[in-house]
Amino acid sequence: MAIKLIKDHSSEPSESGIKFIYNKSFNTSKALKLYHPSNFPAMDFSDSYMPEDYTKDISRRMHYAGFRFFNELNVSRKKFWKKAYFDLRNLVVEGNRKLVFKAVNKWTPMRFMADDNSSNCTIVLIQAVAAFNPWKGIRFSTYAFTCLMRALSRLNYKNTAEKMVQCESLDHLFGNNFDVSASSTVPASHTTSLAVLDTYFSKDCDILDEREKLILSERFGLGDKPLTSLEEVGKLLKLSKERVRQIQFIALEKLRKVLIPNNVF
Repeated sequence: MAIKLIKDHSSEPSESGIKFIYNKSFNTSKALKLYHPSNFPAMDFSDSYMPEDYTKDISRRMHYAGFRFFNELNVSRKKFWKKAYFDLRNLVVEGNRKLVFKAVNKWTPMRFMADDNSSNCTIVLIQAVAAFNPWKGIRFSTYAFTCLMRALSRLNYKNTAEKMVQCESLDHLFGNNFDVSASSTVPASHTTSLAVLDTYFSKDCDILDEREKLILSERFGLGDKPLTSLEEVGKLLKLSKERVRQIQFIALEKLRKVLIPNNVF
């Protein structure tokens, strides 16, 4: 019975995690000799980059292993080709891991997140190895480095966007010129910011004293309360408007010291 060959599996990795690029040489009689997973010289790249020709050679064997995995019916041989695929892929990743450090160090805007970026970029490098076509006239180092820089650009954009959203809402919430005279409800844009503050208004938290919690709760409408003016809060606590403003300022300064180190701003 003829076996229908799966020639290409390059769009998305399957449940097995294997993604390969088909080459017509896979169906020739010399394929196994050309691409056998163990038929290449062992080299140590701990102190250097993997040479380009060596990288392409291992990549071709990796794609061939993926091709054989998807076309193999025998269970034991299928396991063999699956293991071969990941061993070869990891060899290319290990031999080119210095590209990650090069990209992270080059990306000045996010050097303060070097550890997180290195982890994210290692994943990108693995994806680049799986997607790289070693039969085309493209250097792997150029291709992978471009992928890494684009990934860092996307991470930087996402990080900046998140911080802008947080800063905008919290700056409005903590603004010294906060005025509730024209509104009695919490703006929709502050919903997330108010949720962040819930912890600091619980009975178990002693960062703020009870009077400070009450003033901020009334002033900023925490707990679904309507916004309250300085004058109204003063009447409630039998304090002057200016005294309420002073206590509010002190309480907000306490919260700023707690929130800023935790990257809320």
